[in-house]
Amino acid sequence: MANLELPPNRPEIDKIQEACGITAVFSKTGELISPITPSLQDRLQHRGFDSAGMAAYKDGKINVYVGQGEVNAVFPESFNFKERGLISDRAIGHNRYGTSGGDDKDDTRGCQPAIGEYQDREIAIAYNGNLPDKVRHELKLRIPKELRDSMFDTEDIANAIVSAKGETWEEKIENGLNGVDLAYSLTMLTDDGRVFGLRGPSGTWPLWYGETDDKIIFASETRVYKDGDIKWKEAEQGELIEATSSGILKRKIFEEVPLLRCGLHDAYGAKEDSLITEGITYADFRRELGRELARECPMDVDLIVGVPDTGLVMAEGYAGQLRRKSTILIGKNGKTPRSFIAKNLEQTADIINKKFRVDEEQAKGKRVLLIDDSLIRGKTMGGHQEKGLKGVVARVRDAGATVVHLALTLSKFVDGCDMGYYIKKGQLVAMVRGDDGRYEIRSRQEIAEAIGADSVNFLSVNGIEKVYEKMLGEKNIACMACMGQPYPLDIIKSKKLSIEASIFVR
Repeated sequence: MANLELPPNRPEIDKIQEACGITAVFSKTGELISPITPSLQDRLQHRGFDSAGMAAYKDGKINVYVGQGEVNAVFPESFNFKERGLISDRAIGHNRYGTSGGDDKDDTRGCQPAIGEYQDREIAIAYNGNLPDKVRHELKLRIPKELRDSMFDTEDIANAIVSAKGETWEEKIENGLNGVDLAYSLTMLTDDGRVFGLRGPSGTWPLWYGETDDKIIFASETRVYKDGDIKWKEAEQGELIEATSSGILKRKIFEEVPLLRCGLHDAYGAKEDSLITEGITYADFRRELGRELARECPMDVDLIVGVPDTGLVMAEGYAGQLRRKSTILIGKNGKTPRSFIAKNLEQTADIINKKFRVDEEQAKGKRVLLIDDSLIRGKTMGGHQEKGLKGVVARVRDAGATVVHLALTLSKFVDGCDMGYYIKKGQLVAMVRGDDGRYEIRSRQEIAEAIGADSVNFLSVNGIEKVYEKMLGEKNIACMACMGQPYPLDIIKSKKLSIEASIFVR
């Protein structure tokens, strides 16, 4: 039986969705390395600030410890791993980005790793992603009735695996998740001490595994461990990977569907020093997005300015394409959470008010072009007067800029997301609801007026596709459903029907 420790506060909530950071560690020599798990998770802190946790295998059972807040708050220097049963040669870890949209998003039941238990078997999972409602509903139907009242899709996944047919864990994982094409990556720790990683068939969320002489590490991003002797490999779609004392064992357990990387994650979510694919960093990819933006939208301005953090390297690419240099005009005040994944507008305002400072000496009298990854809700750029939030555009103008333009390396966001980033259509700055209740897409000028900029430009969908093909190859395409492109489930269904038709013709 797993030993699960939680803080006592357990308020009722409606629904939580997640796009988080996951890890796993395994010693090939039996060394008790599980205490390095929080340090790995700390390097994924940007992926979620709401909670952190880990599970370790000790004396024939899985012990889990989770808590609210950042990694260093849950696992301070004084944390007693031995007392919690977390000293082991294997463990998995998790950071949570919870996105319920309500004030109860800190419900500790959403903390991970989560445990699935059924008929004396159990498994702990750390999960990055989110199951769309249709996928989750279909998954629930295959779970025994007594396990269907789970609140979180994390629990649904764990319950589907642990209750599935099969003598081995490989069989249970394959049978439990067969047909669940998107959108997830997992690390798993079983009741007999086995450690697995699995990247879902759509490949929407990343998973990497690295091996040294004495250990194996799984992670959402390669920045977690940079010792020179590690060899990082990107998990393939539908690939189940096991860490063993003799090395890596891997097998394809699910057929590939079209690879649908999250476009927002690649432009914004991951840290730029991590690999996006072998040999190419997110910084390389984002710099090319900036170049493509310059090819599509060259502008005559005095200063080309990246908005920290992701906009900085994009501005470098934009300026470089025009044979110019970008300017560091906006500084950051230390380490702050990411404003997009703040719990509410009050927290967004607090983050931005602390985060940005503009160099007035450089800005005065200048025409400024701000470069950033995306414009979603518009609060970071445009602010919110009632909440005391002054946006970046107003801050640059107040610093003395005569003109402030904005250019984004992603297209207009015109629809919500239910695959990991909790985005509601009604929150989008590019959408407005008419008197008849229908949503309409705002023009670029209307969006500019809404955020106080002189103009707004977006990289086209075609431009984004060019960058993916150039940097990652034809196979790597982006899911851009939030930007008005086809919904992944429709793409996958169409592809499967096409394959079935070709088989029938032959």
